[in-house]
Amino acid sequence: MTGRWIGALLALLVAGTLPAAAPSAAGDGGTAEAVVFRPGFFARIPVPTTLIYRYRLESELMREPYISRVRVEVRGQDADGTKRVWLDMFDGPNHRRFGPVPAVDQNPVILALLQKDVATMRNLSGGAKGYFQQQIRRAFTRPPDLVEPITVRLGERQVAATRVRLVPFRNDPAIVRFSKFRDKRYEFVVSDAVPGGLYRMTIEVPDPERPDRPVLREVLTFVRALGAKPSAGGEG
Repeated sequence: MTGRWIGALLALLVAGTLPAAAPSAAGDGGTAEAVVFRPGFFARIPVPTTLIYRYRLESELMREPYISRVRVEVRGQDADGTKRVWLDMFDGPNHRRFGPVPAVDQNPVILALLQKDVATMRNLSGGAKGYFQQQIRRAFTRPPDLVEPITVRLGERQVAATRVRLVPFRNDPAIVRFSKFRDKRYEFVVSDAVPGGLYRMTIEVPDPERPDRPVLREVLTFVRALGAKPSAGGEG
């Protein structure tokens, strides 16, 4: 990981990485963005609140998975409702801390991981960052490849959630230049019951010969919220 994606993330957040979208429910034919960034998910977080996530990275090139933590600190709110957020991401030499970033409906941690993912693809393939960003952005403005209601465990409760899957590159002719990413998938599990809306985010690059076994897998999972009322907890 490098620090380059941090500046890009801040620029994207200020510019508005994704256009505003109307609310959507699972199965109503709406866009992926309208489900993942449903209005109210992030806007109703009380101030101050710190969201704690567990991060896990696995790869066939790694002997052991890299496991770390991510903190999203909501420290203030402007008169127009925009939250002022700081992100504290990863441990050890990968540690990054930055802010404030503005947030209304878009949970900044999702945008941070997507921007890091774009930088990783660029570094691995030599492809243009703008190409990968554009395809992911387009995927959000279309109906998802999969959207379904599920339940997840939040502390001692089972709560309703929605799983959304995107495969941004599969049908793009230009991906022939970066064939390893053709079937790369992005999955988001979101719920009104989870502070910030995001329960889990998964990025996978499947093995072409064994699609059920990814060659790279990143998972960010909600653990708990500190300072929120009512407080919620997930699996630690």
